[in-house]
Amino acid sequence: MKKKNVILLIVTGVLLSAFLVSGCNPSPKSDNSADNPPLNVSQNKESLVSKEVVLYFGDDEAMYLIPEKRTIKINSTDKLPAGAIINELIEGPHDKSLRPTIPKEAKLISAKVEDKIAYVDFTEEIRTKHWGGSAGETMTIASIVNTLTELDDIDKVQILIGGEKQDTLVGHWYIGEPIERIEDTIKE
Repeated sequence: MKKKNVILLIVTGVLLSAFLVSGCNPSPKSDNSADNPPLNVSQNKESLVSKEVVLYFGDDEAMYLIPEKRTIKINSTDKLPAGAIINELIEGPHDKSLRPTIPKEAKLISAKVEDKIAYVDFTEEIRTKHWGGSAGETMTIASIVNTLTELDDIDKVQILIGGEKQDTLVGHWYIGEPIERIEDTIKE
């Protein structure tokens, strides 16, 4: 009888230890941590607010930009949601009659605003996956600039690639300096 109790005690101890150890391990990290960053302790669903923005996408002939209103969710403390707006541009239009202006493969590295100038930094794919042509380049640049200058606190946009100023996106437009709104590309 004593031997049965000792074996039962050992088995129970092993099972209890395994249970305690497995319950203490942190959960494995997901591969999409960049897509779903962890929330700060102070950040919760109530801190997200809806903001209506105007995005500019190309028409069928790549001659004009057409405005598309969209409601996005941003952190309530983010007065200038430039990064969220650019990510919406990369996502493309919801209206099927409009055309995207930024290659889907391009990613936004960062967006910040200083002295009424938005600095938007893209990965190299904004250039290497671009469809090219002067009209296509115009649509891309004007789409970014006109969309961001819809915000009251932005007058100009500096497009960066890999953290660096470039002379051109794909050979037709000079982007080495901040660019002002390009009204003549907009068709209401």
